[in-house]
This record gives sequence, structure tokens and C-alpha cells, in this order.
Amino acid sequence: MVTTRHPLNPSAVPLARALLDALRIRERQWHTLKGSRRHRAAEQVAAGLNQLLHHQDQAAMASFQTALDWLRGDLHDPGCPDHQDESPSTVRAAGRDGRVIE
Repeated sequence: MVTTRHPLNPSAVPLARALLDALRIRERQWHTLKGSRRHRAAEQVAAGLNQLLHHQDQAAMASFQTALDWLRGDLHDPGCPDHQDESPSTVRAAGRDGRVIE
């Protein structure tokens, strides 16, 4: 059986992208916002919305779950112990149990 994807409102896509761009932590903001649970959660919700609009349901659910984990305090910024050459977009969050979340 072939599943037909119902198109979502195309005008929502650029709005969701603009929201994601507005919430993305920039390099100059990284040290200020990297540990902000609310900001990190909002960024993940915006990412999930973009994924949902592009019919990437599994990725959207993972982003929404990560947002919930940030809000609950289950995730925290692991810091940069070695100050490696990682850009802010590649830094991962560590859960209380030590698991690493992108």
C-alpha cells in the first residue's frame, strides 16, 4: 500500500525556518546560552517543527523528546573540557545518566 503525504501549508515552512534561525545559538552567544534549559528546549522544538513540516516524523519526535529532556533538567551542557575544535552546532548534551544527546 502506498502512503500519500498530505502537503502541509507551504507558507509555514519559511516561517518555521525563520523561527529556527532566530533560536539557533550563534558562536558569540554560545557560552551565555549553552546551559539555558529553556533556550535549548526552544531550539529543539523549532528543529522538530521544521522536521515535521518536511515529513521527517522520527527526527521530529527525537527533537521534541530532547526538548522535554532539557526542560525537565535531564540534560545539561557537558562543557568543553579540552576546548576542542568543535563548533557550537556539533557540541552534544549529556544526560544525568551520562548518555550523550546531539
